[in-house]
Amino acid sequence: MESEREGRAKRFHERVAGFPKQFIFLSMAMNVENDASNANDANDANDGAAPSVAPTLQLSRRGLILSLGSMVLAGLGVYALFPASVGGPPLPVEVELDKQPMVTKDNHSVVVTEIVRVKNLTSHEIPKLSIEINGQYLLFRDSPLAANEVLELPQRVFTDKRSSQRFNPSKYRVEEIVVTGQLPSLARGVSAFEFE
Repeated sequence: MESEREGRAKRFHERVAGFPKQFIFLSMAMNVENDASNANDANDANDGAAPSVAPTLQLSRRGLILSLGSMVLAGLGVYALFPASVGGPPLPVEVELDKQPMVTKDNHSVVVTEIVRVKNLTSHEIPKLSIEINGQYLLFRDSPLAANEVLELPQRVFTDKRSSQRFNPSKYRVEEIVVTGQLPSLARGVSAFEFE
């Protein structure tokens, strides 16, 4: 194949040695067209065989969808794990820490325990409510927080994001509570409260 190209190039240079430059460029353009048509004729002569093409990396439709989907999920994961760092409009809630008598699971006794009190300060409900203690212990609430509702939760019901370990108020101190929820504008509201 190399010798054929060299031979064509040599013949071309011999033919154009005495011509002005404009004719040389015209002849070069015609040679390029002839080479392209010759290549097409050679492909047609292969009786429908696939042309030889150098292998390249190609992304299939499934691969494209999976890669785009994984990027979106990664972004949502960061948003879910670190809502305060991502920011957003403030969520109109009030958060307090307190000790209060709570009925035990068996409904036979009452125990004074540490609680988190969350109050909705708006006249609309707040769906998709999540409460996070110290950036590690989390609680999701399925039902929305009704307008002006006060929610009292024992601190021991909050579980670690990375394991099933529960928050232990006698062992750990509450330093920060982040409350997130959906606003009427469908934006995600975030409010952080620090405690000393």
